Amino acid sequence: MVRIAIVDDDPAERERIRECLNYVTEQEKTEFQIDEFGTGRSFLGNYQPVYDIVFMDIAMPGLDGMATARSLRELDTKVLLIFVTSLAQYALEGYSVDALDFLLKPINRYSFALKMKRALSRTVKRTGDTISVKTDGTVRAISLDSIRYLEVSGHYVIYHTTEGDFAEYSTMKEAEKKIAKDSFVRCSQSFLINLRYVTGADRDCVYVENIGIPFSRPQKKAFLEALSGFMGGQR
Repeated sequence: MVRIAIVDDDPAERERIRECLNYVTEQEKTEFQIDEFGTGRSFLGNYQPVYDIVFMDIAMPGLDGMATARSLRELDTKVLLIFVTSLAQYALEGYSVDALDFLLKPINRYSFALKMKRALSRTVKRTGDTISVKTDGTVRAISLDSIRYLEVSGHYVIYHTTEGDFAEYSTMKEAEKKIAKDSFVRCSQSFLINLRYVTGADRDCVYVENIGIPFSRPQKKAFLEALSGFMGGQR
Protein backbone atom coordinates (compact mmCIF):
# COMPACT_ATOMS: atom_id res chain seq x y z
CA MET A 1 0.00 0.00 0.00
CA VAL A 2 1.40 3.38 -1.07
CA ARG A 3 0.35 6.35 1.07
CA ILE A 4 -0.47 9.57 -0.77
CA ALA A 5 -1.18 13.10 0.47
CA ILE A 6 -2.92 15.60 -1.81
CA VAL A 7 -2.51 19.23 -0.72
CA ASP A 8 -4.69 21.59 -2.80
CA ASP A 9 -7.25 24.24 -1.88
CA ASP A 10 -9.44 23.34 -4.90
CA PRO A 11 -11.69 20.27 -4.31
CA ALA A 12 -12.05 19.76 -8.07
CA GLU A 13 -8.27 19.52 -8.48
CA ARG A 14 -8.03 17.05 -5.60
CA GLU A 15 -10.73 14.94 -7.24
CA ARG A 16 -8.87 15.04 -10.56
CA ILE A 17 -5.72 13.67 -8.89
CA ARG A 18 -7.83 10.93 -7.30
CA GLU A 19 -9.21 10.01 -10.71
CA CYS A 20 -5.68 9.83 -12.10
CA LEU A 21 -4.57 7.65 -9.20
CA ASN A 22 -7.49 5.31 -9.89
CA TYR A 23 -6.27 5.08 -13.49
CA VAL A 24 -2.76 4.20 -12.25
CA THR A 25 -4.27 1.54 -9.99
CA GLU A 26 -5.91 -0.07 -13.02
CA GLN A 27 -2.68 0.09 -15.05
CA GLU A 28 -0.07 -0.78 -12.42
CA LYS A 29 -2.22 -2.85 -10.00
CA THR A 30 -1.00 -0.64 -7.14
CA GLU A 31 -3.27 0.28 -4.25
CA PHE A 32 -3.17 3.77 -2.75
CA GLN A 33 -4.24 5.14 0.62
CA ILE A 34 -5.10 8.79 0.01
CA ASP A 35 -5.46 11.70 2.45
CA GLU A 36 -6.59 15.16 1.33
CA PHE A 37 -5.73 18.58 2.76
CA GLY A 38 -7.21 21.92 1.72
CA THR A 39 -4.39 24.10 3.11
CA GLY A 40 -0.69 23.87 3.80
CA ARG A 41 -1.26 24.55 7.49
CA SER A 42 -3.75 21.69 7.89
CA PHE A 43 -1.27 19.37 6.17
CA LEU A 44 1.64 20.38 8.39
CA GLY A 45 -0.36 20.37 11.63
CA ASN A 46 0.65 17.24 13.60
CA TYR A 47 2.50 15.97 10.53
CA GLN A 48 3.58 12.32 10.68
CA PRO A 49 6.22 11.06 8.21
CA VAL A 50 4.03 8.24 6.92
CA TYR A 51 3.53 9.35 3.31
CA ASP A 52 5.38 7.99 0.31
CA ILE A 53 4.29 10.72 -2.13
CA VAL A 54 2.89 14.23 -1.64
CA PHE A 55 1.11 16.13 -4.41
CA MET A 56 1.46 19.82 -3.57
CA ASP A 57 -0.41 22.68 -5.22
CA ILE A 58 1.77 25.78 -5.42
CA ALA A 59 -0.80 28.59 -5.64
CA MET A 60 -2.67 28.25 -2.34
CA PRO A 61 -3.98 31.10 -0.16
CA GLY A 62 -2.16 31.74 3.11
CA LEU A 63 0.78 29.34 3.24
CA ASP A 64 1.57 28.62 -0.41
CA GLY A 65 2.99 25.36 -1.74
CA MET A 66 6.64 26.41 -1.74
CA ALA A 67 6.51 27.63 1.86
CA THR A 68 4.66 24.45 2.87
CA ALA A 69 7.30 22.34 1.10
CA ARG A 70 10.15 24.10 2.91
CA SER A 71 8.51 23.34 6.26
CA LEU A 72 7.83 19.77 5.15
CA ARG A 73 11.51 19.21 4.40
CA GLU A 74 12.39 20.17 7.98
CA LEU A 75 10.17 17.30 9.15
CA ASP A 76 10.68 14.72 6.42
CA THR A 77 13.59 14.56 3.99
CA LYS A 78 12.52 11.27 2.42
CA VAL A 79 8.96 11.78 1.16
CA LEU A 80 8.65 12.20 -2.62
CA LEU A 81 7.28 15.63 -3.53
CA ILE A 82 5.43 16.37 -6.77
CA PHE A 83 4.25 19.94 -7.36
CA VAL A 84 0.99 20.66 -9.16
CA THR A 85 0.92 24.05 -10.90
CA SER A 86 -0.26 25.98 -13.94
CA LEU A 87 2.99 27.96 -13.99
CA ALA A 88 6.01 26.12 -15.39
CA GLN A 89 8.45 28.78 -14.16
CA TYR A 90 8.19 27.38 -10.62
CA ALA A 91 10.12 24.29 -11.74
CA LEU A 92 13.56 25.73 -10.96
CA GLU A 93 12.51 26.84 -7.47
CA GLY A 94 11.31 23.31 -6.80
CA TYR A 95 14.86 21.99 -6.82
CA SER A 96 15.51 23.88 -3.59
CA VAL A 97 13.07 21.59 -1.78
CA ASP A 98 14.13 18.44 -3.65
CA ALA A 99 10.93 18.09 -5.68
CA LEU A 100 10.84 14.89 -7.71
CA ASP A 101 8.64 16.28 -10.49
CA PHE A 102 5.98 18.76 -11.62
CA LEU A 103 2.48 18.29 -12.99
CA LEU A 104 1.08 21.06 -15.12
CA LYS A 105 -2.62 21.89 -14.93
CA PRO A 106 -4.89 20.78 -16.47
CA ILE A 107 -3.60 17.34 -15.49
CA ASN A 108 -3.44 14.76 -18.27
CA ARG A 109 -3.89 11.24 -16.93
CA TYR A 110 -1.40 9.69 -19.37
CA SER A 111 1.32 12.15 -18.39
CA PHE A 112 0.33 11.61 -14.77
CA ALA A 113 0.73 7.84 -15.13
CA LEU A 114 4.25 8.21 -16.56
CA LYS A 115 5.33 10.43 -13.69
CA MET A 116 3.74 8.07 -11.15
CA LYS A 117 5.61 5.10 -12.61
CA ARG A 118 8.85 6.97 -11.93
CA ALA A 119 7.73 7.91 -8.41
CA LEU A 120 6.62 4.36 -7.58
CA SER A 121 10.04 3.01 -8.56
CA ARG A 122 11.52 5.33 -5.94
CA THR A 123 9.06 4.42 -3.15
CA VAL A 124 10.01 0.75 -3.32
CA LYS A 125 13.54 1.66 -2.28
CA ARG A 126 12.24 3.60 0.72
CA THR A 127 10.01 0.92 2.26
CA GLY A 128 10.96 0.26 5.87
CA ASP A 129 13.92 2.60 5.59
CA THR A 130 12.85 5.19 8.18
CA ILE A 131 11.29 5.46 11.62
CA SER A 132 9.39 8.31 13.24
CA VAL A 133 10.98 10.03 16.24
CA LYS A 134 9.17 12.72 18.23
CA THR A 135 11.72 15.27 19.38
CA ASP A 136 11.35 18.88 20.56
CA GLY A 137 7.62 18.83 19.83
CA THR A 138 7.99 17.74 16.20
CA VAL A 139 8.07 14.37 14.46
CA ARG A 140 11.12 13.58 12.37
CA ALA A 141 11.69 10.80 9.86
CA ILE A 142 15.08 9.25 10.64
CA SER A 143 16.83 6.82 8.32
CA LEU A 144 17.79 3.59 10.09
CA ASP A 145 21.08 3.57 8.20
CA SER A 146 21.96 6.96 9.73
CA ILE A 147 21.64 5.74 13.35
CA ARG A 148 24.97 4.96 15.01
CA TYR A 149 23.61 3.97 18.43
CA LEU A 150 20.85 4.66 20.94
CA GLU A 151 21.41 5.72 24.52
CA VAL A 152 19.06 5.86 27.50
CA SER A 153 19.24 9.11 29.47
CA GLY A 154 16.66 9.41 32.24
CA HIS A 155 13.21 9.05 30.66
CA TYR A 156 14.58 9.71 27.18
CA VAL A 157 16.19 7.68 24.42
CA ILE A 158 18.81 9.61 22.48
CA TYR A 159 19.24 8.67 18.82
CA HIS A 160 22.86 9.37 17.88
CA THR A 161 22.83 9.70 14.08
CA THR A 162 25.01 10.97 11.28
CA GLU A 163 22.60 13.94 11.07
CA GLY A 164 22.78 14.86 14.77
CA ASP A 165 21.38 13.71 18.11
CA PHE A 166 17.62 13.48 18.74
CA ALA A 167 16.04 12.81 22.15
CA GLU A 168 12.64 11.13 22.41
CA TYR A 169 10.56 10.58 25.56
CA SER A 170 10.53 6.79 25.43
CA THR A 171 12.08 3.57 26.70
CA MET A 172 14.75 1.44 25.08
CA LYS A 173 12.27 -1.42 24.81
CA GLU A 174 9.90 0.76 22.78
CA ALA A 175 12.76 1.98 20.58
CA GLU A 176 13.90 -1.60 19.90
CA LYS A 177 10.40 -2.55 18.75
CA LYS A 178 10.32 0.47 16.44
CA ILE A 179 13.68 -0.38 14.84
CA ALA A 180 13.31 -4.17 14.73
CA LYS A 181 16.51 -4.89 12.76
CA ASP A 182 19.10 -7.57 13.48
CA SER A 183 21.97 -5.14 12.94
CA PHE A 184 20.96 -3.29 16.15
CA VAL A 185 22.14 -5.10 19.29
CA ARG A 186 22.34 -4.10 22.95
CA CYS A 187 25.74 -4.03 24.63
CA SER A 188 24.07 -3.04 27.90
CA GLN A 189 20.66 -2.01 29.21
CA SER A 190 21.38 1.60 28.26
CA PHE A 191 22.92 1.26 24.80
CA LEU A 192 21.66 -0.22 21.52
CA ILE A 193 24.40 -0.34 18.87
CA ASN A 194 24.15 -0.35 15.09
CA LEU A 195 26.77 -2.97 14.24
CA ARG A 196 27.45 -1.24 10.92
CA TYR A 197 29.24 1.55 12.80
CA VAL A 198 31.37 -0.60 15.12
CA THR A 199 35.08 0.07 14.58
CA GLY A 200 36.48 -2.19 17.30
CA ALA A 201 36.10 -3.78 20.73
CA ASP A 202 38.26 -4.68 23.72
CA ARG A 203 37.56 -6.41 27.03
CA ASP A 204 35.67 -3.42 28.43
CA CYS A 205 34.17 -1.44 25.56
CA VAL A 206 32.76 -1.54 22.07
CA TYR A 207 33.90 1.34 19.88
CA VAL A 208 31.47 3.15 17.60
CA GLU A 209 33.56 5.38 15.35
CA ASN A 210 36.11 5.70 18.19
CA ILE A 211 33.51 6.42 20.89
CA GLY A 212 34.00 3.87 23.69
CA ILE A 213 30.75 2.40 25.04
CA PRO A 214 31.09 0.02 28.01
CA PHE A 215 29.72 -3.53 27.94
CA SER A 216 27.54 -4.90 30.69
CA ARG A 217 28.67 -8.32 31.91
CA PRO A 218 25.36 -10.11 31.20
CA GLN A 219 25.23 -8.88 27.60
CA LYS A 220 28.89 -8.84 26.58
CA LYS A 221 29.06 -12.43 25.30
CA ALA A 222 25.85 -12.20 23.26
CA PHE A 223 26.90 -8.85 21.79
CA LEU A 224 30.34 -10.11 20.71
CA GLU A 225 28.77 -13.20 19.14
CA ALA A 226 26.33 -11.00 17.23
CA LEU A 227 29.17 -8.72 16.14
CA SER A 228 31.26 -11.68 14.99
CA GLY A 229 28.34 -13.06 13.01
CA PHE A 230 27.62 -9.67 11.45
CA MET A 231 31.23 -9.14 10.42
CA GLY A 232 31.24 -12.62 8.94
CA GLY A 233 28.18 -11.85 6.85
CA GLN A 234 25.83 -14.13 8.79
CA ARG A 235 23.38 -11.42 9.92
